[in-house]
Amino acid sequence: MIRFLCLSVVVTAIAATSAQAQSRRELAERIDATEVRIGELEAQFLAGDPVVETLMERLDALDYQIREMTGQVEQLEFENRQLRQQLEALDSQVNPPVPAIDDAAAAFMSEGLEAMPQDGEPLEDIPTADPRFADARAAATGTLGGPVEAMPVADPMVLFQSAQSRLLDGDFDGAQLGFEQFVADHADHGSAGEAYYWLGETFYVRDNFGSAADNYIASLRTQPNGPRAPDALVRLAASLRGLGRVDEACDTLGRFSRQFPNAGPDSRDRAARESVRANC
Repeated sequence: MIRFLCLSVVVTAIAATSAQAQSRRELAERIDATEVRIGELEAQFLAGDPVVETLMERLDALDYQIREMTGQVEQLEFENRQLRQQLEALDSQVNPPVPAIDDAAAAFMSEGLEAMPQDGEPLEDIPTADPRFADARAAATGTLGGPVEAMPVADPMVLFQSAQSRLLDGDFDGAQLGFEQFVADHADHGSAGEAYYWLGETFYVRDNFGSAADNYIASLRTQPNGPRAPDALVRLAASLRGLGRVDEACDTLGRFSRQFPNAGPDSRDRAARESVRANC
């Protein structure tokens, strides 16, 4: 009886163990099948769907563009820093301190303009050699920073027209040289006053207001009633304004109507505009 019971227990245990082993195998097979299915679904999702592929390509392209743009921005920032440094260095070279008008020129502005004849008065009454203005005249014909090679001696009007052509072409250094030679070699020429005016322009356009004012004064002294005299007076006022001497600029403009009552409309308009700029 005991042997029968033991045998029954053993048989039952073996049967249970066999059933449990079969269940584990089935579970393992199901897990393997599920993993395979998941892999298939992932592959289909990532590679088989054209919409997903397109989105992935766009994301890759955007990522590349962002990297490219970041590199370009960094390069531009570097170039901008270099450019600012170059501009600061260039500004220190091309904008030296503006020279002040010398005492002789200042004396002319305070006394000489009042002593100049009114429009239409004869030029013979004007003293041709006043020592007070020698320095201003010398400054008007001087050079910047050192000697300049002289141009070949030529016919006065050929030299004048050549210098004027250079001025119109924007060759201010060449125009300056030409007009300086003209007034040095042909001081008594009928166009000397106009040459001083254009010489002043070569300095004015480069913001060298001190030298510009000296040459406008020389133009007014040389030809007080010359064709460029009204414009020279206006430019003298503009140069004074550029030097920060606004009160003197307004005083100079205040003489315009008395000095040139018959000035043309263009010159009067220039004087009016300069008066507005100087807040006279």
